[in-house]
Amino acid sequence: MELAKKNIGALHRLDPLSKLVTLTCLAALAMHWDDPRRQAVLLLALIAAAKLGAGMSWRLLLRRIAWILGFGLPLFAVTALAVQLREGGAGGLLPFSAAALSDASAVTLRMVSLFLSSLAYIESTDPKDFVVMMTTRLKLPYRFVFGISMALTFLPLLAEEGRQAAAARKLRMGRHPRGIVERLEQRRGQLVTVFAGAIRRVEQTAGAMDAKGFGAYRERTFLREVPLEAVGVCTMILSLILTAGLWRV
Repeated sequence: MELAKKNIGALHRLDPLSKLVTLTCLAALAMHWDDPRRQAVLLLALIAAAKLGAGMSWRLLLRRIAWILGFGLPLFAVTALAVQLREGGAGGLLPFSAAALSDASAVTLRMVSLFLSSLAYIESTDPKDFVVMMTTRLKLPYRFVFGISMALTFLPLLAEEGRQAAAARKLRMGRHPRGIVERLEQRRGQLVTVFAGAIRRVEQTAGAMDAKGFGAYRERTFLREVPLEAVGVCTMILSLILTAGLWRV
């Protein structure tokens, strides 16, 4: 399985809280910057962090970027068209102006950066550590934190189930799908398989949580502890300082 081939990077050794602060700082910079050149530099830095820090393979990384570009390219076209219409009216659609291309590029790169930073956090964070840290350090309600934790746990599993379903359908067909109708039918079957798997996992998890008395008490104790080490504190402080400095640039 592809999930078992991930390498352990530096981000795996950081606690979830310090990485969450860094993720928030990166998201703030991505939303603040309107220059596509700065957005491009930020995206390159995130790619390096995902590859070296989160231990993601190039194959997985490029596949995720290609997937988000499927939404980013239509966004680029719509944004460029909207800016062009705002500047020149209906009579000046093509060619796009430099301002329209710049704004569309910044919006698209921002979308990819936000997606990639969240993906690197998910890939490098243990959901159990996330629950403990958010509940004990930030004092968040454990019911809310467990909901986020289950999402972090289920998403990779559902993605793997989708890949297995696609491979099984390809073997049964014995050939690649032909035409739009067959491709849509294949996608529909994959979505049904993933949705059915999600419902099955939700039912199993709900039964297990109910049997263990989840939510019966206001407070919850944890057997394991996730310490906030000095490297995590330094990471948060450095992230805040760099964000404040880059904010003014």
